[in-house]
Amino acid sequence: MEIEIQRYGYKYRWLLTIATLCLVLGLLSGCAVVGPRSISMGRSDYNEAINKTEDEQMLLSIVKGRYGETFSLLAVSGVAANVRFRANAAVEVGVGPNKDYLGNLVPLSGGLAYEENPTITYAPVQGEQYLRQLLSPIPLDLLVLILRAGTDPANYLTLIANRINDLRNPDFLDAPSAAPDIRFQRFVKLSEELDKSGLLQLVEDPRKDVSFDILITNYAPAYSEKVRAYLTLLGLSMPTEESEDIVLPVYFAIKGRDVDGIAISTRSTFDLIEILRAAVEIPAEHVGAGLARKYPAPGLVGKNIHIHASKDKPGRAAVAVKHRGYWFYIDDSDMHTKLFYVMVRTLWSVSIAAASDQSAAPVLTIPVSR
Repeated sequence: MEIEIQRYGYKYRWLLTIATLCLVLGLLSGCAVVGPRSISMGRSDYNEAINKTEDEQMLLSIVKGRYGETFSLLAVSGVAANVRFRANAAVEVGVGPNKDYLGNLVPLSGGLAYEENPTITYAPVQGEQYLRQLLSPIPLDLLVLILRAGTDPANYLTLIANRINDLRNPDFLDAPSAAPDIRFQRFVKLSEELDKSGLLQLVEDPRKDVSFDILITNYAPAYSEKVRAYLTLLGLSMPTEESEDIVLPVYFAIKGRDVDGIAISTRSTFDLIEILRAAVEIPAEHVGAGLARKYPAPGLVGKNIHIHASKDKPGRAAVAVKHRGYWFYIDDSDMHTKLFYVMVRTLWSVSIAAASDQSAAPVLTIPVSR
């Protein structure tokens, strides 16, 4: 009898050893799979969450600004995701006759679980550098980059430039009888036509006092009249010999007598934010109670920008926030407003990034457990 028990003991110790090795190998392979998988799944989730909350934070600040309320911004300065693994294993063996335990034992069981504990670090957006970036006119080189990279340069030129030589493009129409300057619209249209025809280019100027030139080439005779109209709107003369290339220096300035090319002045990011605030739809009850700021009629830039208000949560919104009992949102099918919003958010993020190095500023770090 002792020999039989010993034989069973050796047999089950051998099975236990094999089972344990298999479990260890399984757990190790599981770790190898879970690691990369946690990166591929977690990275997009974090990115999407940050992007969504950035959109909502900006829209809420715009809505609160329309109501004359204060607001503050928090920039995500760090995300640390700690992954912790837990493993367990069990082996059930029987001693004695098989009939006592046959079918009632689980020879080998085990499990691998992991939990993710992210730590989010926020930094308040504040300081002189941030304010300067927000209120300063958008630099000419940044405007040129946007015009070169965008698929709709005419729209971006209208968005950013508030004056080109004597052509004005105001944010708002202060006088009741005021209307957008059709000359500015005509200039933008001609610029777009010449650009799409491959005749107009923005090029860098080697001179130190001028950064960029507008170069118009190969325009005669098919586009001579359009080029003449383009120059006339700028207050410039057509070359005597139409076969000559036209080089127009571009200045970041207000046109004066000494400017022999194109003088451009631009809006600031704050100006664009104000245009968005004016586009917020205010519920009738809030208008009657005098709760919101009033704005003049929008100029050319803001006339087709809409941020809607609804008592019910919108079913189709690109971004939506709740404030004072109403949902304020941008309709997902309103592509014009969406593109305007994306551009403003991009420019605003530049101002935030300039103020992100705030070693003396308080930092809020929040551990999140799931």
